[in-house]
Amino acid sequence: MVLPREWLFGVGTALVGAVFGVSSVQAQGNLPMATTGDSVIIKRDASRVIDPHKFRVPLSIEAISTVTVVAPYDAVVRTVVSKPNAKMQAQGEIIRLENNVQKLQLSRAQAMLKLATLEQKQAKDEPANLIAQAKIDLAKIDVELAQSVLDQTSVRMPFGGEVQRILASEGQFVRAGDPLAVVADNSKMKVEIPVDRASAEIGKSFAIKIESNEIEGKIEAVLPLPSRFDGLRDLFESVASVLVVVENGDNKFKVGQTVYVPLIPRQPVVEVPVAAVGNLSDGHRKVQVVRQFVVRDISVAILGQVGSARVFVSGPFAEGDEVIFETSHQLGDGFQLKPAAGSVATSNAGAAGQPNTQPPAKTNTGF
Repeated sequence: MVLPREWLFGVGTALVGAVFGVSSVQAQGNLPMATTGDSVIIKRDASRVIDPHKFRVPLSIEAISTVTVVAPYDAVVRTVVSKPNAKMQAQGEIIRLENNVQKLQLSRAQAMLKLATLEQKQAKDEPANLIAQAKIDLAKIDVELAQSVLDQTSVRMPFGGEVQRILASEGQFVRAGDPLAVVADNSKMKVEIPVDRASAEIGKSFAIKIESNEIEGKIEAVLPLPSRFDGLRDLFESVASVLVVVENGDNKFKVGQTVYVPLIPRQPVVEVPVAAVGNLSDGHRKVQVVRQFVVRDISVAILGQVGSARVFVSGPFAEGDEVIFETSHQLGDGFQLKPAAGSVATSNAGAAGQPNTQPPAKTNTGF
């Protein structure tokens, strides 16, 4: 069923105000309040409700630095020293590999250094002394190499932070390059989010919501928009991606907590006339719709503007909602309407001058 865009109704109650300082609708205070029996002219626009999942991109915070430590060579895990979630200083030991071979190699290199030193003491002329010195220098290098290999049998934290995951178990044989643990520096947290390009400025404070916490971060970098945010190009004229960093010295936030940002809508999206957007008493924006002959106030978030006459908004819209963009009276949330005599009516509309027998829709909640 297609309804005409302009109808003469018999009842109604509050008006949509202006948005961005532009509106074809009269200011709210200048319009009379509609009461039962009044003839009210309402101009409205059929809505095309867009599923918000089209734009949904899961966002979560990450540690400012995350490293996967790996086995330096083929070995057997001797001891798992640390545990997941353990707080550790830089160079703290995480895992110890089997080190008998490395100990023997170090002992052999040290013995060769001692032998070279004795040979130098027994040298009787300058050429023999030079050869002995060269052997000493070579033996010292071998000792340093053997010591370095032995040190690698102890896998350590590259920085102060937290052990997130242990990926190996005691007695397990690992090859060079196999992951052993994931460690993170969580003194700061970061998240890459889409923003209006006009607000993308390095060093600027930026508000984000981490689960139920509203906090201030700082823009550390402005980046090209990644492909996972491409759907937002349909809603905004110019979108950028920024890396926001949040201080976490008190360890309040954990890796993986969900982040919400204004540019990613969580409710249905509708393109409406600018004139249809007004203000609620709490300062939020609203759009009024006709839903099954009942006026409903829809609390909305403003998204991108389409030219000067239309704008994308997000709110609890339903299929079939018709957006009111001009009216002769103030219309209130929940007020029931019926077509007046002579207007195009539907089979379930009341006759002119008679109450509409269809029950009013329930008031929307959670706006």
